[in-house]
This record gives sequence, structure tokens and C-alpha cells, in this order.
Amino acid sequence: MDNLLGVILCGGESKRMGSDKGLLPIRNTIWAKHMHEKLAMFHLPVVYSVNQHQVHTYVEEISPELLVVDNADVEGPLRGLLSVHQQYPDKDLLLLACDMLDLDAGTIHFLLQEYMRDNQSDFYVYQDVDFAQPFCGIYTRTGLEKVAGRIMIGRLKNYSLQAIFDEGVTLRLPMRSQHVFRNYNSNADIEMFFEHPPA
Repeated sequence: MDNLLGVILCGGESKRMGSDKGLLPIRNTIWAKHMHEKLAMFHLPVVYSVNQHQVHTYVEEISPELLVVDNADVEGPLRGLLSVHQQYPDKDLLLLACDMLDLDAGTIHFLLQEYMRDNQSDFYVYQDVDFAQPFCGIYTRTGLEKVAGRIMIGRLKNYSLQAIFDEGVTLRLPMRSQHVFRNYNSNADIEMFFEHPPA
């Protein structure tokens, strides 16, 4: 896994939450760092994907050299993903969202096992019926180079991650547990999390 870089995606607008989710407190840390800790046992280097407006607040919590600021000319999560790819073009990227508080080590471990075993696909994601889970997914440099190339020549009109999975060579893994992919998007979600925290 020497070629793999962990990416914590923090650049969303957090409209439903009303405040920056990555900076919310949890267990003596913040959400963004909490997600980093989930990768610690796998000894992966990690960076944080943020937008330009977040930098001044994130540097109070995270070393500036670990922040990758959005600069790709696309929309949605692909913007952060391609921005990291531009800065680390030789790395495959393991993408996590900062609000996946229930994600467990077993889900990450199985993904990494399949990534190391297969070594031929562009993308590695969990499949939930007709929807691929884009977070806790691996995006190889080869796959991202293909996406960037299609954008450059105007062949990628849909910037959704689902679209790039459909167009690329994607290894879709069976879901081990549905709840670990939950995104916490509102204050009601947070109340539920603290009433029933993961083990």
C-alpha cells in the first residue's frame, strides 16, 4: 500500500448542518481528525481536502501541509478528489467523507484487501443495490487520469462520482453493513449518534 494516500473530504457546504461538519467536536477531537484516526491502524498517510474559505479555520486544528485546497474546475466531491490528484499525481486515493462517523475498521480492511488482490481496476467501491458508495472508496491514479482526460476534451459532462464508476473499470464490493456508510448531515442526526454511539 506504499502508493496509497488517505483523503478526508471536508470541502462540502454543510448546508443542512449549519456549520462546518469537519470542525465539529467529538471525543476530544474534531470530526475530520476522528476520520483520520480510522486510518491510523493501516499506517496510511492522510491529507484533508478543503475549500479556500475553510483554510483559515482548519489551520488552527490541522497542519497546513496536510490541507489540499480545491482548485479543480469541476463541481461536487470530484472537485476535491481531482484537486488532491493534481497535487499527488502518483498516488492512489482512499476517499472518506468527514461525516462517516460509524465507519468501522473491518469495512476499510476488506476494501484494502480487495484493492491489493485485484490491482487492475480504476475504482474500488461498495455497492448498495443500484447505488455505489463513493466514500470509503479507492480511486486509482490511472482511473483519475482517465477522468481528467475526459474532462479536458469535453467528454465528461456529468461530474457525479456514480457516472465515473459507470464509465471506468470499477470493482464493486458487496456491502458488509449498511449503517457504517451513514452520513451525519443535521443536528437531528447528531443527537441520534450520541444516543446510540458505535462501539
